[in-house]
Amino acid sequence: MAKRPPKRGDRAARRERERAQKKLENDRERLFLLEPGGSAERPLETATAAVIETQATSVPCPRCGGSQEVIEHTALVHHGVRLREAKLRCRRCGSKRSLWFRIVGPSLN
Repeated sequence: MAKRPPKRGDRAARRERERAQKKLENDRERLFLLEPGGSAERPLETATAAVIETQATSVPCPRCGGSQEVIEHTALVHHGVRLREAKLRCRRCGSKRSLWFRIVGPSLN
């Protein structure tokens, strides 16, 4: 007679779901870094520094989808380009990240 495989417990199933959720969160974070604004090499373009914090807080957390708050807003020079870095923290899960901006003046037709 063949033995039956052991029955999966609730704890094992829960741990498997948690691992899958953590992997999904990490994948979303990596995708966020590849999107515009996720790194200094791909900054978002904005017309003025006054709207940076508003734009930064409108971006949802890539890990949990919660709202983010601006911890710090600094001006930096990266490879000769003046950039703005908005350091963000998620209000729900507490994860931290940076959102990058480049100020471009309004175009004159």
